[in-house]
Amino acid sequence: MTNDRLITDKTMVTAITHHDLDEVAGFLHHHMNSRFTQQEWKQGISKSWLPDAPNFGFMLRCNSQIVGTLCAIYSEQNIAGCLKRFCNPHSWCVLSDFRTRSIDLVLSLIRQEGYTYTMFSPNKDGIEIFKYLKFKPLDDQILIFLNMPSLLGAGKIPSLQSFKQIKALLPEHATQHYVDHIDFPWLNFMFFNERDRYGFLIFKKQRYKRLASAWIMYVSDAALFCQCWPAIRTHLLIKHGLFTSKIEARLLENIRMKTWLDPEQGARKFFLSKELSADSIHNLYSELVTLDL
Repeated sequence: MTNDRLITDKTMVTAITHHDLDEVAGFLHHHMNSRFTQQEWKQGISKSWLPDAPNFGFMLRCNSQIVGTLCAIYSEQNIAGCLKRFCNPHSWCVLSDFRTRSIDLVLSLIRQEGYTYTMFSPNKDGIEIFKYLKFKPLDDQILIFLNMPSLLGAGKIPSLQSFKQIKALLPEHATQHYVDHIDFPWLNFMFFNERDRYGFLIFKKQRYKRLASAWIMYVSDAALFCQCWPAIRTHLLIKHGLFTSKIEARLLENIRMKTWLDPEQGARKFFLSKELSADSIHNLYSELVTLDL
């Protein structure tokens, strides 16, 4: 059965293949975000962590020209000891004359069976569409912390250099997450430990209230992270010059951490799954890491 579906005599939805990546990247550069070069777009939309990924998303063509895209990043992730397949739709961009066809791109994607779907960057119009399609919202509360230095408290920030050492100290799932994301130059990695228990976090450098800030987008061990927070925040301030840290409350697994600043509402995020719950969803294996957003 073909994935192509005729919409009008001249307009159709078709899967994005390797042969289409340059053209799709050019379309996104010109119509979605020119801050990324065509090559940067291509690198971002062509990443996959699933060897037999069926496509790179879907596109809308009219008279052979691309007029809309919904890209997708596929991955296979270890969730509680079982391998689960994920599909992360992103870069949903449709020219104004074809907006009525936007939903066809989404339907073409989510009709593929056997995936958990994550949508981390819907536009305003897309939020209502994903709600209508039964996507469930993720907790969007953002916790904001001052990176106040501390000489007290548990935790250390070791400098782990060799992969052999990292593999020996980190849990297996954390090691895999590290390996799968180490090649993105805009991601920053920090290890932390208390005695013989090790974890790591991934952060991006951003600005908050005009000051340098850390967006902590992943922690491998929430409980250990909270325990080691005095050492982590000290390192972020002194080593990286970051005055605040932001992290989604859901990543801390309902662990309470004291903060002097009021929480904020973050970007809306959704997921759709027949077998997984919200606590299995994190920010990795998505456009949040493959593109320097």
